[in-house]
Amino acid sequence: MLAKFKKIPALLALSLIFSVITLLIPPSSTVLASSGETASISDILKYQQADGGWKKDYSTTSGEWSKSTIDNKATYTEIRRLAAEYQKTNNAQYSAAAIRGINFLLNMQYANGGWPQIYNSSGYHKHITFNDNAMINVMILLDDVANKKGDFSFVDSTLASRASSAVSKGINLILQIQVSVNGKLTVWGQQHDSSTLKPAGARSYEVPSLSAQESVNIVKFLKTRASTTAIANSIKAAEDWLKAVKITGIKVVKTTDDVVVVSDPSAPAIWARFYEINTNKPIFVGRDGIVKYKLSDIEQERRVNYSWYGNWANSLGIY
Repeated sequence: MLAKFKKIPALLALSLIFSVITLLIPPSSTVLASSGETASISDILKYQQADGGWKKDYSTTSGEWSKSTIDNKATYTEIRRLAAEYQKTNNAQYSAAAIRGINFLLNMQYANGGWPQIYNSSGYHKHITFNDNAMINVMILLDDVANKKGDFSFVDSTLASRASSAVSKGINLILQIQVSVNGKLTVWGQQHDSSTLKPAGARSYEVPSLSAQESVNIVKFLKTRASTTAIANSIKAAEDWLKAVKITGIKVVKTTDDVVVVSDPSAPAIWARFYEINTNKPIFVGRDGIVKYKLSDIEQERRVNYSWYGNWANSLGIY
């Protein structure tokens, strides 16, 4: 009997702990989905905006980021998930929402063929945005729509035709804005000014430059197109540039609290995220916006929290 009573405080303590945890964790129905990748289908429907697009964070209620965007996989991810759900359920609510989203992307496209980061935006958000493959992923989606591929078999011929035209305009723009230095084609910037079409800056540490990471995925998309002289020349020029600027003899090491570059003659080739236009020197920029030529010269916070080097071009299979 005594042993039984000794267990009671422990049981009460556990009960109190679980009660507190229950109070701290809201019911699943009240948890706000943060993005189209993690949201429930019901939240995707709920947070579709009046223009047909989605925010990258559903909880944002003011400022530029409360507008529809293609940043952080927003909008095109929701469209894909809705299309897949329609194929599973045949519920017209999902196909209708997906079509509204597709129409938004078509309306979002500039007359010159590019897509901004945020719709009806200002500042760097209105630049033609390759950053994090935003524009390319939109074009891949619209190419699927144009061909009624996969989950998009439900779209009508009119919408498919509009999507095809949008992709063609996007390709023409890509070929047009490939950066030429001293008469020789190179690659593309992370973003380009929507008016001048020249490489443009975004955040303080993203200055006008040539971007290896984003250019690799542009090349990959161009390789899926029917070859023309212009497309073939574009691909060759970009690949030649990537070969010329590859970096050997070093490796990037992540420590517990930093990222450092060390010598390693046996390390595989890597690329810098950004290269200086005209010199092709790798560049690194801190929050002060000042260009440096060594990763160690920018602040630790930026060294750790940004992808300054990568093996992106290896995926093209030519290095």
